[in-house]
This record gives sequence, structure tokens and C-alpha cells, in this order.
Amino acid sequence: MTTGPRVLFVVRPDASTRFGGDTVLARDNFAAVKGLGLDADMVETDRPDPSGYDVAHVFNVGQPDVCARQLDACAEAGVPVALSPVWLDLREYFGRAHAYEHMFLHARTVDAIPPKLARLRAERDLDHFFDARQRRHFEERLRQQAALLRRAQVLLPNSAIEARDCLVQLGVREIPLVTVLIGASLEPAAHWHDDKRGLLAVGRVETRKNQTGLCYALRDEPIDVSIVGACFNPGLVDVCRKLCAQAQFLGRLPRATMLDMLGRTEVHALVSWCETAGIASLEAAAAGAKLVVSDRGAEVEYFGDDAEYADPADPASILAAVRRAYARPPRRHGDALDQRIRRLTWEHSARETVRAYHIALGHTPQGVPEPIRPAADLT
Repeated sequence: MTTGPRVLFVVRPDASTRFGGDTVLARDNFAAVKGLGLDADMVETDRPDPSGYDVAHVFNVGQPDVCARQLDACAEAGVPVALSPVWLDLREYFGRAHAYEHMFLHARTVDAIPPKLARLRAERDLDHFFDARQRRHFEERLRQQAALLRRAQVLLPNSAIEARDCLVQLGVREIPLVTVLIGASLEPAAHWHDDKRGLLAVGRVETRKNQTGLCYALRDEPIDVSIVGACFNPGLVDVCRKLCAQAQFLGRLPRATMLDMLGRTEVHALVSWCETAGIASLEAAAAGAKLVVSDRGAEVEYFGDDAEYADPADPASILAAVRRAYARPPRRHGDALDQRIRRLTWEHSARETVRAYHIALGHTPQGVPEPIRPAADLT
């Protein structure tokens, strides 16, 4: 059993009440490092007290003001910070994605959508979707996030793609990077049924997850569509039902029920405007579903050629990806995707996380535990 520094995990104050992928990531990573024998605690606050801890592990720079207060508290206590940025390029999400959603919400008829969709999709310059004030706000947000990254002693991006974005998009090259891939839970594998049918999309119903684009793409497809996830905007559900009459919105379900649905699903689709791997996609793969994912984030780093990729801005691309997924051979235990998921272990991710803690503490390379295997082997 591994021992190491005493660590305080710090997540946003609303992590439990507004549950998201960063919450799952933090909790799974927390459990994994404790499984290695580390003494660790977790708090949901923007004003942590890390006194008595060796390292504070802070998650998510998506709300820069919240993260700044968390880092201030760590600096006041003299505790080094390991920062998981959970950074995503949100320009297209704030621009094109919201324009698409506005169009879907306000289209009087389905027939009115294609010409408007074509005009929005033809606009290649994302600045077109912002006025001067919004562009300044977005640039200031990026500046704040880059400044937060520079306050950490080590960064823990969840993919090589995110690591590159920290280097290039944010220009942060002076802080050490340790890529920690999101581990795949194998709990869903116990729910794998051989009889599979229908398409399932698991995720909070919101602009970023792009259920409107998925429903529009599948509006005439003769398949059963089920969408599971909490919704804080009932208008989105209403418009999705109008776009795709066969879609069923089931809300947030008990985990056991949701896992059983994943195990009985032929295709899982998550065509987000921005995503890391998509924890729902990882769980769907473990449960034996074929995958349709977006081409915008780090999904290709996790799933390689074992998934179908779609352009979230193009309903025709989404439909084509779904049809390709259905045309793939039935999933089997031990197939290429199953093996890929089983290599994404939380034990490996935890050991890389601990290695990052040692870097944050300024330990020499000789004192830093070696990784189990290079991250490249996982793809």
C-alpha cells in the first residue's frame, strides 16, 4: 500500500447541488488516491482551510472568481496547490452553440430550421457570434484562467489535448504538467445485457450537451431515443420533444436504474459542444454500448477508432455517425472497446496524481514515484 502526502481535495461550493462531470472526476480521483493509502479529505467550498495538509488539490477553473478564492486560502495557509483545470475551449459553446439553441427554441416550425441552420453553420469566424463587449469579457476570462494556472505548483490536465491547450491556448508553459486520464468505472459492466436496442443519451439536459442537435438529427430516424438527466430549463425538453416525437425524457434516475438502461442500450450518443472524455460515454462503453461522441474535445484520445465521431454543429454528421454505430458488429465482452476501457484504470490515474503531488512539494525526480506505464499506452 502506498503512503504519501496528506491532501485536501477542494471542489466548488455547489458541487453537490449542481452536480457535474467535475464533481464526479473529483470524487472518483479522491477515492482512488485514498485507495492507495493516502490520508485525504474533501471539502465543497470557495474558502477552504488547508492548514495541516501537505497539498491542496483544487478542481476546475471554470468559475475563475471561485477558484481564485480557493487559491487565496491555500496561499494564506502556505500550502502548495495541485490544480486540475478541467479546462475546455468554450468559444464555440458561448457563440455558435447558444446561437443554435436560440434558433431551435424560437423556430416556429421544423421546416423553418434548415435555412437558418445553414447560415449559422456557414459562419466560420466565431467572433461573429460576439459583440465587442462579449469579446472583451471572454478574453478577460481566459486571462484570469491563465493567471490561476500560474499560481499552482503543478497542473493535472485530463488529456494530452487539454495539456496542449494549457500550453498554447492559455500560454502557460512554466508550470509542470502531469496528464491524469479519467479512469473508467467498471461498475456498469455488471449491467451488460446481450439483448440490446435503442439509443440512449445520458447527461444533464443543457446547451453544452447538445440534446437539441441530437433530437433534430434523429427526428425522422425509426429508432427509440431515451434521454436521461436532470434539466434546469424545461423549455429545452419541450423543444426537443417537438423536434423528435419518439424521444423520451426520463429526468434524473436512480443510478442502478440508469446503469441497467445503459446495459440494455445498443448505442449511446453524447455529441457535446465541448467535453473531455464524457464520463457517461466511458460508463456506456463499460456497459457494452456502441458509442457516438463529439469530435470537439479529447474523446478521440480516450476512444480511438472504437467510437463514431460527429460534428455537433452538423445534424447530418450526427445522423451519419449514429447510423455507422448501428452498422458496427454487436458489442462482445473482451472486444477492442472493452479492452480499451479496462486499461483506463483509476489505479493508474491515482499513481499519476500522487506523482503530481510530489512535484508540487518540490521533491527531486529520484523521490517521485514512477508511473505504472506511459499514458500513450492507453490509446
